[in-house]
Amino acid sequence: MQIYIACGLTHVPRDVFPQYTTYLHGLAEQLRAIDAIEKVRYALVDSDPQLASKPEGDQASLCYDWDRRMVEEADLVVADASFPSTGLGIELQIAESSGIPVIMLVGDLGFNRVKGAQYQNPDHEYHDLQIGKGIVSLMALGLPAIRENVSYKTFSEAIQGAVEAVRLYC
Repeated sequence: MQIYIACGLTHVPRDVFPQYTTYLHGLAEQLRAIDAIEKVRYALVDSDPQLASKPEGDQASLCYDWDRRMVEEADLVVADASFPSTGLGIELQIAESSGIPVIMLVGDLGFNRVKGAQYQNPDHEYHDLQIGKGIVSLMALGLPAIRENVSYKTFSEAIQGAVEAVRLYC
């Protein structure tokens, strides 16, 4: 079985970024330790470092091509959706369109929850913006490919929950 770890990196607060990348490397290591797992791929190792050596004008299209291929070649996607990411949303839709199941990891880290918002429509009625629990959009949470949602408060909880969920597919 091949796994792709999808995640958002662009909007991870920079003071948390070192711990977040350490967590992703640890997650990959723990997933590789499962006997049925042949390969675990993710951007921090399998695309981002390689992009740095490519011409700037080619980086965006290469990033899309490489990451898309990693999703399409996976048997299972483990997606950490704790931080907003357009790229992660695209990867989730690629998984959905390809019939690849997704295990969604959502961390409530105490600083990544968005506050509620209210808006007024042209009819002058006020509405509360439907933001789910304030970490992942309702649209993303409604993706049919999601087979399990793993909520966590610490990175070690995320790794444990992800490993347990992945074992169900092995």
